[in-house]
Amino acid sequence: MLSKITKYTLGLTLAMGTLFPSLQAQVAVNAAEDQFIKTPDTTQHAEWRKGKQQFPGKPRDMWQIGIGGGSFLVSGDVKSQFGWGASLHARKSIGYALSLRMEYMFGQARGLNYQASSLGGFPTVSPFSISADGQTISQPDLYGAGDLFYANYKMPQYHAASLQAVINLNNIRFHKPSNKWSVNAILGLGFNAYQSFYDALDGNGAAYDFRNVANGLDPAVMADRRTIRDNIKGITDGKYETQAQINDKNLFTFGSDGKKYSVTPFFSTGFSFEYLVTPRLSIALEHQVFFSADDYLDGKSRKENGSLTSNTDIAHYTSLRLGFHIGKKSKRVQPLWFINPLNSPMQDIADLKEKLDDEWFKDDDKDGVPNKIDEEPNTEPLAMVNTKGKTLDSDKDGVPDHKDEEPFSPPGFPVNETGIAQVPKPIYPDQVKVDGHKLVIGNETFEPACNPACGGGAGGNIKDWYLPMIHFNLDKYDLRPEAYTQIRHVADVMQKYPNVKIVVHGHTDTRANDGYNDMLSYNRVMSTIDYLKTNYKIDGSRFIVKIDGKRDNLISSAKADEEHFMNRRVEFYIAEGDEVSQPRPAEVKGNSRKWKY
Repeated sequence: MLSKITKYTLGLTLAMGTLFPSLQAQVAVNAAEDQFIKTPDTTQHAEWRKGKQQFPGKPRDMWQIGIGGGSFLVSGDVKSQFGWGASLHARKSIGYALSLRMEYMFGQARGLNYQASSLGGFPTVSPFSISADGQTISQPDLYGAGDLFYANYKMPQYHAASLQAVINLNNIRFHKPSNKWSVNAILGLGFNAYQSFYDALDGNGAAYDFRNVANGLDPAVMADRRTIRDNIKGITDGKYETQAQINDKNLFTFGSDGKKYSVTPFFSTGFSFEYLVTPRLSIALEHQVFFSADDYLDGKSRKENGSLTSNTDIAHYTSLRLGFHIGKKSKRVQPLWFINPLNSPMQDIADLKEKLDDEWFKDDDKDGVPNKIDEEPNTEPLAMVNTKGKTLDSDKDGVPDHKDEEPFSPPGFPVNETGIAQVPKPIYPDQVKVDGHKLVIGNETFEPACNPACGGGAGGNIKDWYLPMIHFNLDKYDLRPEAYTQIRHVADVMQKYPNVKIVVHGHTDTRANDGYNDMLSYNRVMSTIDYLKTNYKIDGSRFIVKIDGKRDNLISSAKADEEHFMNRRVEFYIAEGDEVSQPRPAEVKGNSRKWKY
């Protein structure tokens, strides 16, 4: 049955395309067109068009209203015969892959067994009976314990209402703009109500005599099975007057005695192949299976020998469907499960490529930045540039990187024509000599500005000695590991020249307020002095404390982290004769410590 419907569906689709070419309308819809966008998403969509949003607004799409018809049968304890079903549904997309569908289905089914049942196969159903405990067969009036009965039933009414999730499995197309074929998986929950009846009595209300219907025939042979069923049909009158067995554990029953409906919940699953004929019409082949905890759809819950079966009955509905898509074409696109979600971004890429002519990519100065966005259109050959086409000068020393032999010079020092920073060399103890009251450093001689009693070497231009500086982490005043070597140079000079006093000058970067920075620079000075006192046994009276906070920065316009790092420093230089320590600044919460001189 399923294969016949499949062939019919495909044939009908091809015939419609051949006879009515206009039905083969272009279905590659650009769902990003402004007129389709939902009102709440118009702002987002406008921002997307400007490149300020990553995703476009969601489009409005059409509803699908559908009808269907086809085969309906029950897979259970009685061999199924032809039945039919019909359905109505309304479906609406949630997204490109998921849609929700409300469905009502009506069906009729019937069945006839080719094997005879004993009396135990039909408990609690007139004209059969069984004891209340469901174990002992009572002596019936119409069918005796040795009589044969061939299970048969008719389900004149089967009603099913459900809410279903329909999941599209092939919506994304990477190489085609449209998606005319839709392969769907179906999951649903619902309720059914049904009636089932036996043809157990003839027109006079008497039991049928089935003793001779299988004489000389083997139920294991397919041809004999058909003969047995034909013989049974020749005996029965097809009135189906006896209500079949009803499950007393079902959700509920309603109706008059002998014509009751049984109501049960069910879970359904299925699949469909759907073809979009036009944006207004689709045709589909679909199969659904209805699962419920009910073994009484066919009116029989026992095997032919009277023992209970272990499986429940399952209803099957195979249908050919037409889907009608409703909504204004000027406001709504076809249902989203027929739209390739990649269509809009792929079209945007194609449009962009078309617009990008040779002029847009023209680069006169060959720096890799097109003229239209190049802020320096006449860059020198071989120059390194940023994304806007401007020549790079990483260390801001006035020498461009492509000519700079030291492109990351330390800030605060003059550079030569090749960009190399002119950093004074540090003074080592073996370079320093005392000649009477004069101090000799390398080839330079420094005259004292005070009398010999002050110890010499403490005046004149002696302040111009270069001693190393040390740097600190943000908001910290503890010494960094690389500072220990530099402090060692300072200690060597002070130990060799015990009368020299050293100014220890603290600084911070340009951030935070003056009060905070004054205390921070003070703490940096004191942690340095404390280290020299503790590790090199240098008397605290030989240190002059000076703090400037953020008022004397090497890089006043510092922005980058490495520029701020250069400002966070402690400097050392020889004290002049009249220099004295600055007082301790006012305490600032969270950044103060009691230091001992």
